[in-house]
Amino acid sequence: MPGSGAGVQAPEASPGRYVRRHDEVPPDDDGCDDVLGGGDARGPGDDPFDIPAKRAPVERLRRWRQAALVLNASRRFRYTLDLKKEEEKEHIRRKIRAHAQVIRAALLFKEAGEKQNGDRELPEIPPRGFGIGEEQLTSMTRDHNFSTLQEYGGVKGLLNLLKTNSEKGIHGDEEDLSCRANAFGANRYPRKKGRSFWATDGYGSMLVTAVGLNTEWGLLMASISEDNNEETPLQVRLNGVATFIGIVGLVVAALVLVVLFARYFTGHTTNSDGTVQFVKGQTSVKNIIFGSIKILTVAVTIVVVAVPEGLPLAVTLTLAYSMRKMMADKALRDSDVHVHWKGAAEIVLALCTNWLDVDGSTHEMTPDEANQFKKYIEDMAEQSLRCVAFAYRNLDMKDIPSEEQRISWQLPDNDLTLIGIVGMKDPCRPGVRDAVELCTNSGVKVRMVTGDNLQTARAIALECGILTDPQASTPVIIEGRVFRAFSDAEREEVADKISVMGRSSPNDKLLLVKALKKNGHVVAVTGDGTNDAPSLHEADIGLSMGIQGTEVAKESSDIIILDDNFASVVKVVRWGRSVYANIQKFIQFQLTVNVAALIINVVAAISSGNLLWVNLIMDTLGALALATEPPTDQLMKRTPVGRREPLVTNIMWRNLFIQAVYQVAVLLTLNFGGRNLLHLTQDTLEHSSKVKNSFIFNTFVLCQVTSYLWPLAFVGKFIPVPQTPLKNLILKCWPKRKKQGAEGPTPPV
Repeated sequence: MPGSGAGVQAPEASPGRYVRRHDEVPPDDDGCDDVLGGGDARGPGDDPFDIPAKRAPVERLRRWRQAALVLNASRRFRYTLDLKKEEEKEHIRRKIRAHAQVIRAALLFKEAGEKQNGDRELPEIPPRGFGIGEEQLTSMTRDHNFSTLQEYGGVKGLLNLLKTNSEKGIHGDEEDLSCRANAFGANRYPRKKGRSFWATDGYGSMLVTAVGLNTEWGLLMASISEDNNEETPLQVRLNGVATFIGIVGLVVAALVLVVLFARYFTGHTTNSDGTVQFVKGQTSVKNIIFGSIKILTVAVTIVVVAVPEGLPLAVTLTLAYSMRKMMADKALRDSDVHVHWKGAAEIVLALCTNWLDVDGSTHEMTPDEANQFKKYIEDMAEQSLRCVAFAYRNLDMKDIPSEEQRISWQLPDNDLTLIGIVGMKDPCRPGVRDAVELCTNSGVKVRMVTGDNLQTARAIALECGILTDPQASTPVIIEGRVFRAFSDAEREEVADKISVMGRSSPNDKLLLVKALKKNGHVVAVTGDGTNDAPSLHEADIGLSMGIQGTEVAKESSDIIILDDNFASVVKVVRWGRSVYANIQKFIQFQLTVNVAALIINVVAAISSGNLLWVNLIMDTLGALALATEPPTDQLMKRTPVGRREPLVTNIMWRNLFIQAVYQVAVLLTLNFGGRNLLHLTQDTLEHSSKVKNSFIFNTFVLCQVTSYLWPLAFVGKFIPVPQTPLKNLILKCWPKRKKQGAEGPTPPV
């Protein structure tokens, strides 16, 4: 057994001769010769079957010995290891290690105390012209030793030792750089061996020609970091509604204040018992002050009731609720240099004058061959394959410029030899076609902007359902360079007709977004790359991909699609329309309450406390109820809301008018005929007024609760409404003032 306590017994060389086995350890041997380099002294005549020991632990040897004794109890070992002595030796070794650790800890403790008391001196300044050496810097940095940094005087002290400046840096002359390279080493690292023939790699030098905003990356980051404080269409509409309601409330409050003061000081207001509140020369100053305060309270109440302070709450609730639901829902060889090119197939093909056959032979690129290759590209593109061409060119070493001249050397891109054309398939995900169809049916026009050529873009668009006509032409399907060459006015005219844009750059996509926004559209953009960031930032709604999307794209977007599936865009549209519809419901509800409350307060002077109570309850509970309604399938059948369409539509004005007229009629009837209707004519005026006002208040509350259950909501659907927004109808009726210097209409030419 190789691992047992007994070695394998070899045939004896002479009778009575003892041959020591390698697993035998004499009592005075600690077994460290093997570790320290002491080895076997066997000669060439030693037994080949003498197997060396494996340095097995004592516990394992004991288990093997027990197993051997069990297997053959009558067998006896010629020589066995004294396990008890080995345990005693191991115990002594452990004690020695423990003492060594204690001594080491004491030395470290003493060193730390001297360091704390300031007795320890700074490391010696290395004789290299600097106050600190390479080893000290490396050790301090690698160990993150902050205390050592403080010993050198912090960052400022370290800068002085390194003879540099935190703002200007080093001098940068050749002598200084050479001195620093000798002191701290050059910026080099060990180079790995080259890879196999089929995989090329290498080393190169890079010249930085521009930094900051002079680079493409800088321009990109500047474009997405600009905050033009542009409000979303919903914010514009909400601010408009709030401003309109606030102005109306202030105007009504001012009129009521004037009317009530006039009635009070002319003696036309009475108390609940029928007495006149103000009599000239008789009413005390105290009563006049109290009466004026009551009038001011009524005016302030009107302003409070009119201002839609519950609107921000409703918007916040519906956005938070909806978002929570959506979360659930290039190589040298000998004397030849091969310059390789790859890129868009039709572009690389135009640069080729030769082509490479399968047997490695080179042939001239004749016009017929070029047309044949173009036909291959078109055939693959029609199958929605993305075509990439590979080409190369041989150069002699004499054509390669020197190291200094190579900085401004441009790689030759002519007289290339075509290696081959590859078509790559990027199939549409399952469900994309259905999602595009749903968006189209709901009035959302889906446009595809891609870097593929027109044939590939056309095939993909037909596969996804973005295009329905295979023979579609300009401007339905257009190249980015054509769209880019248009003027601003021409781009705005063509933008609405574009369905597919091929061979486009990120700037073409941005120009399309701007043109669509100028035409009054609400634009949503999907993207996952850094180049998509400007378009995502410019769009009204930017949707980035959560899995493949870059961090720059995510930061520039408004919504992150977690599963990278275009079908999730339908869910975004669905929930977005639900948010908009819920806000419209709350605005209609609040405007109905405000209109009815203002009219009743002006005409009947209802208690201010009651109106404030109604305003509080309706703004909170009403917002909670209406802002959390889930989306319905009916929402996807509506046409999308344009950028310039009002938030309060004509249908909402119609419903508001019907409800307000109904509520005001009922409440005014109770106000002026309530004593007779409630049979309170026999009661005192004070008691009957309290009962009547309480009944009016309860009726007003019930009118708001049942406003959407009332049959008038059904009857109102049969009342036609004009298609032109109410604001435009009012502006048409408003007389326009002629500009100064106008001489009338110009006669037709």
